Amino acid sequence: MSHSDLTVARWNELSDGSATRVARAIAGDHDVDLVEVRWHQYAGRRQRVALFDRAGLRFSLVPGGRVHLGYDGARFVPTPQQAASYAESADEYGLPALAAFVDAMTSPARVVSLPAMLVAVEAMDACAKILPSDDPRVQQLLLTANVRPGTTLSMSGGGGGGGKLSVELDSAGQVRRARLLEQISYDGAIREAATLGLRPASPDEWEYACGAGAATLFRWGDDSPSDGYPYDHRTGSHREPNLWALAIGQDSYQHEWTSEPTIVCGGDGGGATCGGMGFFLGWLTLATAYRDAGFGAWLNSDDGYVNELLLRPVIDLS
Repeated sequence: MSHSDLTVARWNELSDGSATRVARAIAGDHDVDLVEVRWHQYAGRRQRVALFDRAGLRFSLVPGGRVHLGYDGARFVPTPQQAASYAESADEYGLPALAAFVDAMTSPARVVSLPAMLVAVEAMDACAKILPSDDPRVQQLLLTANVRPGTTLSMSGGGGGGGKLSVELDSAGQVRRARLLEQISYDGAIREAATLGLRPASPDEWEYACGAGAATLFRWGDDSPSDGYPYDHRTGSHREPNLWALAIGQDSYQHEWTSEPTIVCGGDGGGATCGGMGFFLGWLTLATAYRDAGFGAWLNSDDGYVNELLLRPVIDLS
């Protein structure tokens, strides 16, 4: 059986020893290092996960099969707090009935067949080039800036070059991460990923990687906090690794581009939060199937502004 034919049911029914052997075979065939195979729990569900590493990028195995994606707004039963929040927003902005709005802002319910794949645990910012701590530009910034442990240093011009240099320090004052931030086009980002043997997730793949088959509005259920926006809550189900152990859909400001440039997932650029449109509308942007066609079109227009271009890298197992 090809690794790409591995289904969730088959993966979970393997013994621990057999699962580890399959994971080792995947690592050997696809130029990745196996990190661990373990069981993981999220939002009341339990799933075996296999984690891999390629050049410092962590990946998780996402088995495939016939999967349910999208959402039917008519299924949504809001809590009293969600209903009240939406009613207030609808009155202010002239929005339709709640079920109709949820339907309009999520992809349609459907069943698709997807192959197994390796999906990056964290999104990759194509605008950020990781630099080693001994890079001359990093060392120059450390010499000229006010170095305080636990802070982030920055310098426009990239320490003599283009872009913006950002250096994060740990509690001991050592370099935790150094990045050169430069603007890049979507096409340029795709080319950069391809040089690493990676590609961005498709919209279908992104939804499946995020929800892991959950039939609810959010990957953790249908409920959402009524006392703030996602950005305000630094802990909670949205901040925890999902069922595949992915850090995904955690902050509406951190929207991710897909293989279809006008379809972004996992957020709305913070528009609902920044605009104070209401807590439910702010949380809706983290719905697994959330789609904001207008925001996607704007990002790809001449008016769109991009200083962070997040992609969810995928490694094919075919």
